[in-house]
Amino acid sequence: MKPELYFDIGSTESGGSLYRIQHGTEPPSYSYQHSTYDESKDEFKVFETTYPSFKAFWQELTKNKEWFYLHPLYVHPEQRAFVQQQLQHVNWDIHPNKKWQESHQRQWKKVLTDPKDYYNPF
Repeated sequence: MKPELYFDIGSTESGGSLYRIQHGTEPPSYSYQHSTYDESKDEFKVFETTYPSFKAFWQELTKNKEWFYLHPLYVHPEQRAFVQQQLQHVNWDIHPNKKWQESHQRQWKKVLTDPKDYYNPF
């Protein structure tokens, strides 16, 4: 079965796409294809990390205490309620600029309410 886009997020310094991969009757695995960019070195690095579950991926993503200020592009409908719940507990005020806060809040709202297949690169 082909990989299914499950989560997509980025920033100017890093970003990536998480794909769910179904293995027959086995539980799915998750492949995070991501990259980083170091502007001071003009250095671009590409990685692929495998996670046994979305929960494991989420724990890694949220190690960045400002994960909610990244730019989300897609959240699979199965995880939208969970992500919405997580956003209810973040401190948007860590960046005092209200326009910046509102911009990111609008983007999260967009990806959490868009049709399932609006952002499918395959």
